[in-house]
Amino acid sequence: MFALAATTTAGAKSVGETLELPDFSSGETVWIVRAGVGFNGVTGSNIDTQKAIWENGSWDGSFKSTAGYDFSVAFNKSFGESPMYWGMELALGMRGYKTDAEWKRSASSSVSGGSDYHKKTEEGTLSAYNARFTPFMFGYKYTFLERMAADVHLGVFAGYDFAGNYKNYTTDHVVSTSKYGNRNDFKENTDKVSIGDIEGMRKYDAGLNLGIGYWFGNFNIDFTWQRGFVPIYEDGSDEISIGGKKGQKREAGNLYSNNFQLRLGYAF
Repeated sequence: MFALAATTTAGAKSVGETLELPDFSSGETVWIVRAGVGFNGVTGSNIDTQKAIWENGSWDGSFKSTAGYDFSVAFNKSFGESPMYWGMELALGMRGYKTDAEWKRSASSSVSGGSDYHKKTEEGTLSAYNARFTPFMFGYKYTFLERMAADVHLGVFAGYDFAGNYKNYTTDHVVSTSKYGNRNDFKENTDKVSIGDIEGMRKYDAGLNLGIGYWFGNFNIDFTWQRGFVPIYEDGSDEISIGGKKGQKREAGNLYSNNFQLRLGYAF
């Protein structure tokens, strides 16, 4: 859709016109469409709590980012003839994260004359599709070499997850050999839960957007960092057990959206 819109609009202009910068400092409204990929992850104290739970259970686990789409329509309007501007943006995108954990044991026995290998893995992925609105965005465009401009912008956003799921994939693999017989068992299981059925999950978010972009004529490449300040899950202050011989406990902690977006844009 983005490529078709940009190509159609560019086709209505001459090549020279599309390579000329829009008049960003004229006070006129400039409309921009952007599309690209988001690298979605999380930050927050719950990461350390979950890692402590893994370590006490002899698991090796980590948090990772997931990839998703991001599409937006925005406008910029300069403050008079100043390179500073304000604007708004409406977007469709994603947020979420991924966890990977592995437990493994390998041993040999002189009594049975065999060996034992046991490996478990667990992979959880949250994928939420959302609508996002940036009601306040302020930026500065610095023009150089006539047809190019650097663009720095800062804004606040509010988002709502309208669809998505949490997918949990587990495996359990046992291989053993001995004079009493051999064993090779492999079990796998996949559970998928809609975000509407995830207890304690907040389907809304709000936070900051901070971005930097490059313009060449009407074309733009933009890199934006998005940080949410609403915990994804409730009950972050609850005390939970992290295991261990002493049955240690600590606060569950919170997770917050921490996303990076790389998008291509076109100004109308």
